Amino acid sequence: MLGTMRRFAGRSIRRLGLLPGGMADGLGEDDALHDTILATKAVVFFPDPPENLYQLRQWLHAIEALDEAMGVTIIAQDSRSARALRDDTDIDVIVAAHTKTVGALLSTGAVRIVLYVGQANANAVALRSTAVVHVFLNHGDSDKYVSVSNQVKAYDVVIVAGQAAIDRHDAVMLFDGPARLRVVGRPQLPAREPGEGDLTVLYCPTWEGTLAINAYSSVKGYGAELVSALIADTGIHLIYRPHPRTGASDRTYREADLHIRSLIETQGRGEIDLEMNGATSMQRAHVLISDVSAVAADWLGQRKPLISTAPASSAARIAAPGRIFAMTPHIDASSAARAARIVRETIEDPATLGTIDDLYEYYLGGVDGPGALLRFLEVCEDSVATCDRERARIGGTA
Repeated sequence: MLGTMRRFAGRSIRRLGLLPGGMADGLGEDDALHDTILATKAVVFFPDPPENLYQLRQWLHAIEALDEAMGVTIIAQDSRSARALRDDTDIDVIVAAHTKTVGALLSTGAVRIVLYVGQANANAVALRSTAVVHVFLNHGDSDKYVSVSNQVKAYDVVIVAGQAAIDRHDAVMLFDGPARLRVVGRPQLPAREPGEGDLTVLYCPTWEGTLAINAYSSVKGYGAELVSALIADTGIHLIYRPHPRTGASDRTYREADLHIRSLIETQGRGEIDLEMNGATSMQRAHVLISDVSAVAADWLGQRKPLISTAPASSAARIAAPGRIFAMTPHIDASSAARAARIVRETIEDPATLGTIDDLYEYYLGGVDGPGALLRFLEVCEDSVATCDRERARIGGTA
C-alpha cells in the first residue's frame, strides 16, 4: 500500500512539473511502445529535460540529413522535451522512460547506431545495449576543461571537429588512444558572411558552469562594464547573446544577465539575441567577444576577428593546448572599460585574420558546413557497416 502511494505521489509530482531542476519527468509512452519495432537505422538518445535541448537543437540540421539517408528516431525520457522536439522537427520522437523499454527498442528492428549529444549520466540507459554502435557527438567543441571526460571511453565512436579536439583528449586521457575519434568539422556552422552595416560586435558569454574549474563566464565578473563600454561607442552596434543556461547553477549570474539586458534596453542601443539558432547574429557581426566556449570555435568558420574574455574566476582551467585563448586578444576585468578600443585595435591589426585562418584549420579541420555534413554522414554510414560486420562476427545481435 505504501509503495503504491509513493508511486502515485511521484507520478503526480512529475505531471505537475514540480521536479528539481535538471531532472527528466519520466512520463513515458512505455505501454504503447511495448511491441514497437523501430524501422530506422539510427537513434538519437536524449534523456534530458527541456533546459538542455539547446544541445540537441544545434545538431538537428545534420540529424535531419541523416534521417533522409537512413531514418532516425529520437528517443526522449522527458515528455516536455519530446513535445518541444515535435514542434522543432518532423523526425519521429518517442518517450521511453523505462530502461527495459529503451533496451528492447535498441535490441530489435533496424537500429544500428545510437547518437548522443551531451554527457548526461542517463546516457548509461542506452549504453547498456551491446547490439549497436554508440556514437558521441557532443554539443560543442571547446577548450573548456570539462570538454574532455573519461565518459567518452563508453562510446565506440567519438565525433570531433578538428585536430584541437584530438590534442585535447591526448593531453589528459589515460589508457585511451585517438582510434575512436573521427574528425568531421562542425556540420551546423552557418555559411560565411562578411558582416553587415555598422561595426557590429557580438558578445556571447557562456554560463557559470557547475564546477569551479569550468567557471568561465564573464557575465557576473565584468559583463556589465564591458557592455557599457560598447554601447557608449556610437560607432558600434552590440548584439548580446547570453548562454541559455545562464543562472542555472547560481542565480546571481542570472541577476547579472538581467542587469546587462536592462542596460541595453534602457540605453536603447544594441539588441539581445535569444533565438534558438545564433547563425544570423554570427553572420551579421564583424567581431566576436566570447568566453572560453564552443561559440568561439564555431565563430572561426566565419573567418572574422575574435576577442577572448579571461575567466573571471581564478579557479577556472582551460584545456590544453588552448590556442584560441592563447592566440587572440583578451579582455578581462581590468580592461573591460576599454572594450571598444580593443575591438578597433583587433580589427586594424594586420596579423588578426592570419591567426584566425590558422585557428580555423586547427579547430575545425579547415572544412565548411556542407563539407562537414558529408563527413558526418560518412562516419554514420561507416558505423552502420561496422555494426553489421560485428553482428555477423558474433553470430547475430548481442
